[in-house]
Amino acid sequence: MSQQDVARIASYNEGRQREYAGSELIRLLVDDGTPDTTKKAVLTYLQPWSNAFQRMISARVTFETDPDLRTLALQHQQEEIGHDAILARSRATDQRLVWDPVIEAGASWFVDQLATLPGVQRAALAHLALESGSLVLSQAGCRAFPGDPYFALHDEADTEHLDMGYRILRERSDWTVENIIAVLDRAWQVITVVSDRIAERARRDTEVAAA
Repeated sequence: MSQQDVARIASYNEGRQREYAGSELIRLLVDDGTPDTTKKAVLTYLQPWSNAFQRMISARVTFETDPDLRTLALQHQQEEIGHDAILARSRATDQRLVWDPVIEAGASWFVDQLATLPGVQRAALAHLALESGSLVLSQAGCRAFPGDPYFALHDEADTEHLDMGYRILRERSDWTVENIIAVLDRAWQVITVVSDRIAERARRDTEVAAA
């Protein structure tokens, strides 16, 4: 595809990143007025999403049949393995294992899409949506939890993983701008719904505890 097509995708995706930076969850984390207890509660509800991320990248590897894309999927998986355990260690004082239907439904949507989409759309979903969202979240997490190994790791790794997605688009021709944007639009909607839910549950839990 042409550089102009890739630039259109990048422009669209960067716009969605900026929108996500204004979401409830990100604003909660970067707001100095947010109580520390509420910020810590975010980690509690982020854990099931982080756990589910492992299922997402595994589905991509399992169902990818294109040799080149599968090689990249395996590399991505290897670099992501254990990140959920790092988050669990970061919240060692909170051993709660929570379940939320909205978070689980959002995770299941991604697992399903990564199992069924055509290869380049699958890669775009993983690298341009999931990793873009993770990068924004990690940058906010670094502000909320300075020195936290989970967010520090993602702040560095997610930039590299995002670049992988654009490299795929530059190297491949089996995609269209319209199809990639349609996938990204749905993905960003799901990411935002899940993030809003995490913020809602964190606030609700700490408001109840403080009452």
